[in-house]
Amino acid sequence: MDLVAPLNRDEVIGRFVPEVEEQLRPDVIHATARAIVEAEFPASLVDDVLAAVGFDADQTVGPVLVGRSRRRTAGWPAQVLAAWDRQCAFCGYDGQLGMGSVGLEAAHVRWFNFEGPDQLDNGLALCALHHKLFDRGALGLSDDCRIQVSASFSARTDAGRRIYELDGKRLLPRPGTLLPAGAHIEWHSTQVFKGKLLTG
Repeated sequence: MDLVAPLNRDEVIGRFVPEVEEQLRPDVIHATARAIVEAEFPASLVDDVLAAVGFDADQTVGPVLVGRSRRRTAGWPAQVLAAWDRQCAFCGYDGQLGMGSVGLEAAHVRWFNFEGPDQLDNGLALCALHHKLFDRGALGLSDDCRIQVSASFSARTDAGRRIYELDGKRLLPRPGTLLPAGAHIEWHSTQVFKGKLLTG
């Protein structure tokens, strides 16, 4: 594999040598790319990562070529949503469509692909927006389970600036719900969260 000199330090590009690329079918390349990204990132970021390196997310649907050594717990997402009263732990969003939640997701604090367990002390119910911001590192948690907003996050509109209002807000789970474990918060803080608190 050749590494192309980056234009700047945030832009590293990897490629196979041309002789190898010529031998690979596009469907195999796309399926392999998706499998690699799925093995390293949470589901909420897979399509973003693929798009950032030039893959069309629709093209990369295919057989998984890289096996997982761990299996996800099938009932874990439903348990997390129930534990948080089917509402976003950050903003309280609780949209329903018929009898089911819509736009609400079970989020791992420590990513599953990085040994994050499917346990309630590693889960938060988050709306799709806050899940994405949490997995991208714009939002984090302090040791005492207060929401942190990264100093790297910025917004200009009133809607976007509402994210700033989350800073310092304490998680208020349903009585009996386990808060995220300190070890999982520490992992997220050191591996994902980008920057210091805006206030405090």
